[in-house]
Amino acid sequence: MNALPEGRDPASPYSRHISARMLDFTSPTTPWTRRLWDVGAFLALEELHEAGEWVDGGVLHQPAVDWQRNAMEKILGADPAIGTRDVRRRLQETLRTTLTVAGDGRRRLRCLIDTARPGYLARWADQVAAGTAPGPERVARAVAAHLLDSGHSPSGLHRWLQDGRTRLSAAELIGEAADLLAVPVPTWEVIVPFRVLADHEEMATHLSHWMPAQDAQALLEKAGMDTRRTKVVGAMRYRIPARDVERAIEIAYDLVERLQARARFRAASGRVVPLDQVVIDGWHKPLPLRMPPRGVHVRSLASKKRLYAVQHPTHRHGRDERSPLDDALEIASALNEGPLAPALAGGWAALESLLTESRDPDERGKIVAAERAAALVACSWPRAELTALSYRVRPVSGDDLTDRLDACESNRARATLLADRLRERRALPLVRSWRLESDVAALRRMLDVVDSPRPNLDKVRERLEVSLRRLYRCRNIVLHGGSTGGVALSAALRAAAPLVGAALDRITHAHLAAGVSPLMLAARADTALQLAGDDLGPHICGLIE
Repeated sequence: MNALPEGRDPASPYSRHISARMLDFTSPTTPWTRRLWDVGAFLALEELHEAGEWVDGGVLHQPAVDWQRNAMEKILGADPAIGTRDVRRRLQETLRTTLTVAGDGRRRLRCLIDTARPGYLARWADQVAAGTAPGPERVARAVAAHLLDSGHSPSGLHRWLQDGRTRLSAAELIGEAADLLAVPVPTWEVIVPFRVLADHEEMATHLSHWMPAQDAQALLEKAGMDTRRTKVVGAMRYRIPARDVERAIEIAYDLVERLQARARFRAASGRVVPLDQVVIDGWHKPLPLRMPPRGVHVRSLASKKRLYAVQHPTHRHGRDERSPLDDALEIASALNEGPLAPALAGGWAALESLLTESRDPDERGKIVAAERAAALVACSWPRAELTALSYRVRPVSGDDLTDRLDACESNRARATLLADRLRERRALPLVRSWRLESDVAALRRMLDVVDSPRPNLDKVRERLEVSLRRLYRCRNIVLHGGSTGGVALSAALRAAAPLVGAALDRITHAHLAAGVSPLMLAARADTALQLAGDDLGPHICGLIE
């Protein structure tokens, strides 16, 4: 009797890995080590198609797009669901052309995208059901990225997954995801009340989507809000096409930010203060008006007790003498919750200010900051993941692992102890909780790194560099193209923001703990990756120590 393929067995490690990782990729509390670091295949192709116009306008340089083309050719070659063998071959041939606006290659790329996109997730489901798909990590990343790139919000997808789908087989889960994308995009009526809207009598009452204060108050009362404590001057009624209600609220939040940006140009005080909740027509209760945080954390500021160690800068030769690190952290402060354009521009500027210098070779340019940041983050990944796992180990009779972990004087020692345990192929008892499947998936990734450090860390570095280079291109579209409408801008920020935070965290730690400069730290990281696994190379938990 033939064994059931793992992808069709809900209880198999393969299926559980995929569902656990999709939950990781869609949760706002997931740490950077377990997040989705890149966009999906078809959004990356759309970005390449759009790049032809930006190159033609002098916004992007052809070498940057050529690097992107070469990276995409490699990525698509490992994606069996992108299409038939002929489609994949045609795509790879097309990616070897320059994709200029006037070239045939770019027109062919448009046709191939439109041909291959329909049925992408259904093809993944077929591959998984037949047992011919790649490893579960790659499948989970491809499927989750495609869903997010297709317009779903992370929180909306997370809710969808938790609605009884985490115990499906991988094939069933991906099949339902394909059906989800086939559903027509609904239109949500989102009512955004305002506490303050400067000059609304003159500037808003004539708008067709304006709702007077009396009507807005009545709507809030009907929704169950205490209108005695909640006074509003009116509301905007937006009709927003979106795949889920969470995404509709994110779009409404963006519209409010645009209102606030315009109001700042008023000569008088142009305040725009929305209520912190919105009402969705047909929804059973008000929902929070907020954008989910992007997962950017610089924990070293707190761990070294330097979070509030900010002083007035000294003056020298007519200019303020400030730490480059302080400047970079201030520049990048919009990354977590700021508007799209400042977040993209500030995130990249922080990396460029710390990880480039005037003597860098001209042919590498400022993009070298992406290479160096990717090396830093790749070196940080094993220790960060193993440290987290070390706090998930449960006591087992006859095993002194928890006692030995408690005796460790640093997180590095805890991570090293776990790595050595994995190298010995000894079992690692993990706490049984709702996080168990995510921890097990992380443990499998760490086993791969322990077994073959350099190949696995090289793959991680490549993925990180792809994401950070995309951040650089999107920053150029914003600053040099004067546009916030690039096809990949939002997705690029979603993927890269936590990585920028991780790089800034390592740079901050090195500066505060040992006075190591960012460029020296990047050089250490590059050398460590080259020597990973070598007899004279560093331990995977001390790659940049």
